Amino acid sequence: MLATTSCVTARPPAKVSGELECIGARTSRPTVILEAGAFGGAADWSLVAEKLATKQRVCAYDRDGIGWAAIHDLDRSPLAIAKRLGVLVAAHEGDAPVILAGHSNGGLYVEAFARMWPERTAGLVLVDAVGTEVKDHPLAVADLEHEARLAAFTPFARAVGLTHLVPLMDDISPAAEAAARRRSAWTGRSSILAGLEEERAFLPGLADVDALPALRPTIPVAVIVASRTPNAPLDRDWRAAQVAPADRACRAVVIDAFASHTSILDAQRDYVVDAVGWLNGEQASVGTRRC
Repeated sequence: MLATTSCVTARPPAKVSGELECIGARTSRPTVILEAGAFGGAADWSLVAEKLATKQRVCAYDRDGIGWAAIHDLDRSPLAIAKRLGVLVAAHEGDAPVILAGHSNGGLYVEAFARMWPERTAGLVLVDAVGTEVKDHPLAVADLEHEARLAAFTPFARAVGLTHLVPLMDDISPAAEAAARRRSAWTGRSSILAGLEEERAFLPGLADVDALPALRPTIPVAVIVASRTPNAPLDRDWRAAQVAPADRACRAVVIDAFASHTSILDAQRDYVVDAVGWLNGEQASVGTRRC
């Protein structure tokens, strides 16, 4: 399950590191693997997963040490996270190709997965995501550096309900049970420390991911750009970085969403659902070009 099934908010026993939690029946469509952003986990995706699961199997997880996952590995680099995800996906799906959806910082983790295992990647959904292309966009890099500085204050702000004072955590509003799980993740010392270490390792890890073999252009890419101020210089710089993987893919679509960085996962989750549907061929004529 992607969310608890009762209203009890007590933290359950720690799960195996990064255990995939799946809902929905297996079909001819690829399983969708959901990767959360900074400090995030399975609860962030609860509403998206619920809707996707009506048509195919969908899995999310708490990364090692975050949320309800036990901590085992101190390496928080993007490559290490992607490799751990690769092991989990192989254990659940074997060699079957999967669709990977990454939100925010999670975009870099699924990009690394796709670069390491292109044959296991049926498609990418980059949800207002950060990828290696950000390195060429100064305003976006400065924004990430600012985020890294704010990260140290984020757990306290989340715990006392002051997320509006820390832009890093414009709150996600998942289903009630998942919201309780998400709040619980912010009270645990290991979760806070793991999330902070991920933030510290993120920017230095960009170069390591970029050193991997390039994304294969044959991997279909759906990019969702979320902005409520699309003409602002920072938002334009972010968009340029985010759409770059689509520009090089043989089959790609770019969806400009009038949404916030987090509303794309709750009130405006249909953008993500539609992007996965496009990868499944529901709009096969959109975004295709010859390689």
